[in-house]
Amino acid sequence: MQMRLFIPREHARVDDLNASLEAVLANNGVSRAIQGDVRLIVEELAGNAIEHGDVARIDAEEHELCVDIAIRDHLLTLEFRESGAPFNPLEQPSPDLDADILDRPTGGLGLHLVRQVAEMAVYQRMGNYNVLRLSLRIPTEETPT
Repeated sequence: MQMRLFIPREHARVDDLNASLEAVLANNGVSRAIQGDVRLIVEELAGNAIEHGDVARIDAEEHELCVDIAIRDHLLTLEFRESGAPFNPLEQPSPDLDADILDRPTGGLGLHLVRQVAEMAVYQRMGNYNVLRLSLRIPTEETPT
């Protein structure tokens, strides 16, 4: 199974994207737990791209967020492509989880959680696009979560 979804860079459209992805995942027998992980990833990465992807700084005709999803051999792959300013979320420091909550700076926890749930994550800058590929293992009866 493979599909590509495009949404305008608007926060209101992230829920539409998640609804579409959840329907596809459910139709392909993906567990609610993995659907929840995908929702977390989409909300964090799409939200960051919309919030921080300064499209005014780049020369790109498309200001859309594209998400490719594929399922092959119990591996779910997501690829996010967006036309924002260069930004590698994998280079962001992990939050200090041992620090008091009041002493922690705002932000960073979502990206940390994305890195935790993804089995693999790779970032590339391709032309005017940030491309982030993530994969998650889909547990089978032989390999439970």
